[in-house]
Amino acid sequence: MHTLATLLTSAGGAASLRSIESAGIRRGELARAIDRGEVFRVRRAWFASHDAPSTVIRAVRVGGAATARHVAEAHGLWTLRDDRLHVRVAPNAARLREPDLPLRPLRRRTSVCVHHSGTMPRIGIDDLQTALIELVRCSSPLAAQVALDSALNRGAIDRIGLEQIAASVGTERSALVSDADGGCDSGLETIARVALRGLRIRYRTQVHIEGVGRVDVLIGDRLVLELDGAGFHAGPAFERDRARDLELLLQGYLVVRLSYRMVMEEWEQMQGALVDLVRRGEHRWPRRSTARFQDHSGHGRILHV
Repeated sequence: MHTLATLLTSAGGAASLRSIESAGIRRGELARAIDRGEVFRVRRAWFASHDAPSTVIRAVRVGGAATARHVAEAHGLWTLRDDRLHVRVAPNAARLREPDLPLRPLRRRTSVCVHHSGTMPRIGIDDLQTALIELVRCSSPLAAQVALDSALNRGAIDRIGLEQIAASVGTERSALVSDADGGCDSGLETIARVALRGLRIRYRTQVHIEGVGRVDVLIGDRLVLELDGAGFHAGPAFERDRARDLELLLQGYLVVRLSYRMVMEEWEQMQGALVDLVRRGEHRWPRRSTARFQDHSGHGRILHV
């Protein structure tokens, strides 16, 4: 049997009275927890622990559960910036409230994205699969692709789960679900691969090169694209990557290393530079040269150009 504390933890920090009672927790226990200051009432028939995430509390105040990117982020997945509060409510839900002014009705023009979908939530945060369905439905195709690639890469979902998501989002969005690439280690790689695919430029993700290890993206035969995360500044990783870059150059590869900011804030300019390199043929080996690499499927190949 759940204790109230373990139930609220598993519920993301908040739960309805109905789910609390269904877990075998008596109202007397709930009342004592409230008296001790461990639990408080968020709204009518909904309760939360004092350490519940603010996103969950605000979603419950609106009248539903936190969903979409909030759940993805809670699972450690990559997401693109979105300042809206995403709340899933029942299709017939009414009397929704402002997240920070719970006595005031929810305005039409607000920073809350309401998802009228599924059944009435009984806990404060959706499960990951439900949240990804909502994310795919309401986000830009790129934002959806980033989250799906990340979920697949980190083992948060599998191909069966992807098929279930694809079946729930409609024909227009199901194609990008099927295109999820678990080889992308970061959202930066997803941004790059989506752009390169749109430009019909041949690429591979997470390619193993002898004497170097895996590189983020290999464009054509020899143009290596390395993408540094937000926390990349200095230290051992900085030195190691410079040594890798040197080894790649010695083997004849051309290395382009982009920072987090360059991808997230200056991608159009960076994309233009990559296109120029490809137009000049810098992604191809000179005649009669060869290189050995192993792609993320584990199959070694020798390229002859």
